Amino acid sequence: MNSRIFFLLMVFLFASSVQAVNVKGLYSAEINLPVTQSEAGMLNQAFRLAAEQVLVKVSGNKEAITGDLLSQARQQSASWVAQHSVASLSELLPSDDGLVPGKQIKVTFYPESIDRFLSQNGLPVWGSNRPSVLVWLASENNGIRRLSGSNAPSQILNDFARANSLVGVPIYAPLIDQVDQNTITAADVWGFFEDTIANASQRYQTDAVAALRVSNYAGHIGGSLMVMQKSGETDRFVLTGDSLEALLVEASAKLANVFASRYASVRNSGLASRLNIQIGGVNNYTSMAKVQAYLESISVVREVSLVQVKGEQVEYSVEIDGDKQKLFNSISLSRLLVETPLNALDPDANRVVSYLYSGVN
Repeated sequence: MNSRIFFLLMVFLFASSVQAVNVKGLYSAEINLPVTQSEAGMLNQAFRLAAEQVLVKVSGNKEAITGDLLSQARQQSASWVAQHSVASLSELLPSDDGLVPGKQIKVTFYPESIDRFLSQNGLPVWGSNRPSVLVWLASENNGIRRLSGSNAPSQILNDFARANSLVGVPIYAPLIDQVDQNTITAADVWGFFEDTIANASQRYQTDAVAALRVSNYAGHIGGSLMVMQKSGETDRFVLTGDSLEALLVEASAKLANVFASRYASVRNSGLASRLNIQIGGVNNYTSMAKVQAYLESISVVREVSLVQVKGEQVEYSVEIDGDKQKLFNSISLSRLLVETPLNALDPDANRVVSYLYSGVN
């Protein structure tokens, strides 16, 4: 599993840029369990575990999926199941009785059930269109530091990739080729030198950049995470954990929460707002349909209504959950619409938000 994740993680490096990623399988989970109980018992356990994974992926808020809320989710999980399948694993799994045969249970939930539960509990619903994140990972083992990447693979990077796949964050690793080596060092990442990291990241053109440093000195595990947005905002976190695995899980949860806070809103009619969006460069019905479909696909958007068409300019009225900035953040993940601010003297400047249709996804 880890090697497959790592391979997929590297594929993007041969493209010129990586922007918003449509994350698949947000409402599905794969659970591996040792065969120590009846199939009915295993299914109930798998549904409970899968519900927790899916709620974390869809909300981006691992810290909230705990306590009474998690207990409620587990109790309701069986009623949310759209489909499931059971297959035997080739490897044995550990149990209280030693190594025993294992089963993999694949569970898919009804999106409406998951979304409703999150909304009822005041948690956001984060859509499948998610930012691509370049990760500079510097690890220190007993005083020796190194960077991880395509040409410098490591188990830590593999494990971090897997942790992020469980929270629905598409991360990518740098090449660590001669170009990178001439631009950035492990010491630069370790020191969170923002200018150097930003400069080295330009060639990859992802939506955001993260720097992760992990230390293991005489068995003591420590780490820190820095997340840099294109807008210039930076978040920093001190990581703690009893093990390297726990620290990487915490780092992935922090990463998910940063982006969910930026792109996702609670679906609550009392928090809905409306704005008008004016889009130029729309010269045929196909383009207009493509623009409307794109706006409707954004998770914070509740409804899109056509207001008027003037030549190649189309105006929509858009109802959204939460504040308008989250809509703007989400639109910026795609190259389809390019922001074109109106002149302050334009009579429409205070009435509409203006974009240009590029025709490029």
